[in-house]
Amino acid sequence: MERKEEQIEKMTKMGAVPKRNLRQFIKEKREAKASKTEPDKIQGTALEDPYKPTYDFQMVFKKSTAYGYIPSMEHFSPWDPNFPENSVRAVAIHDAIQPIIGRLDIIDESHFIDIDDDELLSLAHHRYGIELVRRLCANANENEAQMYDSIYYNGEESFECAVNAAKMAVTMSKFIAEGVFQNGFANIRPPGHHALPDNPNGYCLFNNVAIAANYLLKYNLAEKILIVDYDVHHGQGTQHMFYESDRVLYFSIHRYEHGTFWPNLKESNFDCIGDNEGTGYNVNVPLNDVRLRDYDYLAIITNILLPLAYEYNPSIILFNPDIILVSSGFDSCMGDQKGNMYVTPAFYGHVITALSGVAGGKICVILEGGYCITSLADAGLRTVRALLGDPPHPLEYTTHINPAVISTINDVKFVLRPYWKCFQLDPLLPIDNIHAFDRYNQHLVVKRYIGVRERPPFPTKGYYSCLNFSQQKLVDACIRYFKEDRYNLNETVIGYMVNEESPLHQPIVTCPTQEVQGRLDDILKKFRDFDLLDRMCHFELPLKNNRPTIWYEVEGHILQVHDSSYLLDIDYDNLPKKPDIYVCLSSRDVCRYSICTICYLAQKINLNEITHGIAIIRPPGHHAKEGEAGGFCLINNVVVATSFIAKNCHYKKILIVDFDVHHGDGTQELTYKSKNVMYISMHRYDDGKYFPKDKTGNYTYIGSGPGYGYNINIPFNNDKMGNSDYLFTWMKLVLPLSYSYNPELIIVSAGFDAGINDPLGNYKVSPETFGHMVNMLKPVAPMILALEGGYNFETTSLSMVNCARALLGHPLPMPVLEDVSEETKKTIQNVLSRAKPLWGILEVNKSCDPTMRDISDLEDIVKSIDDMTV
Repeated sequence: MERKEEQIEKMTKMGAVPKRNLRQFIKEKREAKASKTEPDKIQGTALEDPYKPTYDFQMVFKKSTAYGYIPSMEHFSPWDPNFPENSVRAVAIHDAIQPIIGRLDIIDESHFIDIDDDELLSLAHHRYGIELVRRLCANANENEAQMYDSIYYNGEESFECAVNAAKMAVTMSKFIAEGVFQNGFANIRPPGHHALPDNPNGYCLFNNVAIAANYLLKYNLAEKILIVDYDVHHGQGTQHMFYESDRVLYFSIHRYEHGTFWPNLKESNFDCIGDNEGTGYNVNVPLNDVRLRDYDYLAIITNILLPLAYEYNPSIILFNPDIILVSSGFDSCMGDQKGNMYVTPAFYGHVITALSGVAGGKICVILEGGYCITSLADAGLRTVRALLGDPPHPLEYTTHINPAVISTINDVKFVLRPYWKCFQLDPLLPIDNIHAFDRYNQHLVVKRYIGVRERPPFPTKGYYSCLNFSQQKLVDACIRYFKEDRYNLNETVIGYMVNEESPLHQPIVTCPTQEVQGRLDDILKKFRDFDLLDRMCHFELPLKNNRPTIWYEVEGHILQVHDSSYLLDIDYDNLPKKPDIYVCLSSRDVCRYSICTICYLAQKINLNEITHGIAIIRPPGHHAKEGEAGGFCLINNVVVATSFIAKNCHYKKILIVDFDVHHGDGTQELTYKSKNVMYISMHRYDDGKYFPKDKTGNYTYIGSGPGYGYNINIPFNNDKMGNSDYLFTWMKLVLPLSYSYNPELIIVSAGFDAGINDPLGNYKVSPETFGHMVNMLKPVAPMILALEGGYNFETTSLSMVNCARALLGHPLPMPVLEDVSEETKKTIQNVLSRAKPLWGILEVNKSCDPTMRDISDLEDIVKSIDDMTV
């Protein structure tokens, strides 16, 4: 084990902050900024070796998933046998995961940390609070229970159950923080996130998550912790305990309805963002409507949670959590009468998968609420499968985001804007007339609280509603439908293929070029060096008469995409001579092999033999048009493959995402009028002056005819784009658009020439950033990475390594993020101006008025404000 001094030195070289000097470090940053010190002269903002983060993860692989089970059978309400918080909840989840239990490492009471009960509980609770719960449980008096909101206990057994639940949460989080396990699911009860330091509350006796977080902090197992709470009720206990801390970022999505939903607290609103050192570290996302669906919640994840989780800006704010603790309440899931939301069980798997790129994939999921047993069990199963790395089921698509959710997202971004750079991508613009303004593009931030806090005595039975027989049958039918998972795999399997014929496509000695076989050779070498080859399935094209079995069918699709006379020109080397084009006798056959490789991987995906695929191929293809070559591209590999796949795999919607630094003008031209193929391209444009120097690469070109709206260009102009520009643009545009299209397959035109040190791209995107982009996109649909450009061997190969690691579910190194450039902000707004009217998920993007108002200030226009959410 490294000595502390060696760890500090290592972290400093990586641009990280020595944990014991965090506050001093932030102080120095602020002082440096105030004195206008150059950013690259501030310690830790520049990497001496841009490839070091990836090499530091060379032998870091995904560890096993832990599972802990504390059903607390002895803890039940002695006054109400039908009370919804009971052991059936934990048992139902436990039963649901039995088909995969053999893939989990079981933690039981024999593994518990050795700690005195009072010492453990005092990590989050006052001594008075501990003794209060102990006395209440010992007396088991219903009248005393009525003095505390929604509390029951069954003698001293309840106290012991609550202690064991907390011990499981602490033990599992400790093992994960120490690297014994990658992640884990604590199927425990009673829940905890409502428990306050000095009294129990909301079915919760002790705060499991808060105890676990404070244990990790106290024993230096973590310096920074992200707590994600998506239980439908606000975890006011957890918020209270960390409200003044900058070491714990608390994020909560909860039903609120302006304070009329339990726990009816003003401090559950969006404007409660922490205090003192914790200002900006408490994030409430209050939901002011019911029956919200997957895409409403997804908009919150992509617009609020992921940007927060990823922001790592040493010159302004440092978070970059060491571990994620999830207060996993499933009462927002369909069928739950408490939550009255319509979120499908699949949603939770998407959240866990998206978060797995952060904190080295260290995630401890701790059960909170959830009272519809059918949906609870399935949601728990899908959560565990996501922790294992299995592909999640597609989400339920909705055309538009609920207006109340749109309002809340903008409220949250506004109040956090001064503390987090990621929320400064949208402009602040004064609203001249608050009685009448453009509500589609502008947002007025208004605080509103109309709740009434409940007072004792509180009821101990019969104050909840349950599903009737018809409602339960409907929920059961929905869950059965969602279980028909189109991936149908027990585990994620990645297939990779190499165009073995590609060495035959080579330039003559007198024609030097960057597009050479060494690009592929170095990728394979790095895969071998990073021990990835044996972790994936290698496929070779099945041959017949020395040709791939799908050779002639692929040729037919080539003829559908490209002009026959143009193809003859390739065969006979009659193409116009250009510096970026070369042809030899084998070039067309090599292109055929590249296309066959993509198609074969797609067939394996369609047969559920693999989850995702990697096609290591050349020459690239995305510049090839119907009758014109360009940019090293002769035949458009991806478009021809898309034609083949649509016919043979019966896919009606295929998404092509292209992050090559050059605009894929050929791919755009060949798919421009189709709605069966959506094309999204992030590329360097420089006002049309950068290759391919075609005006059609601008944001104004969005498709035509049936394909109108299905071509999205994200053109960057006149700046040297880096990690922040790519990563936050990805979250802001690419990810929500990809989810909205809801494709059956994604093909990524994976060009890495936007990578650092590339001789053609001249951008500064680090290899690890591409891995995180792929990790966020992979839950949307099965994916094939098809190599395009990338001409610095080291950058290209390490970028592909990180993409492969992302698909495999291995921990990823975090990129160092600087400020998003002003040019990127302009690009985002330009794209939104065209895409927002066509894709409802983008309606969340608005400019905000710079002033936050209270509803009491607007009594004369209350009705006008109400109309904003109708």
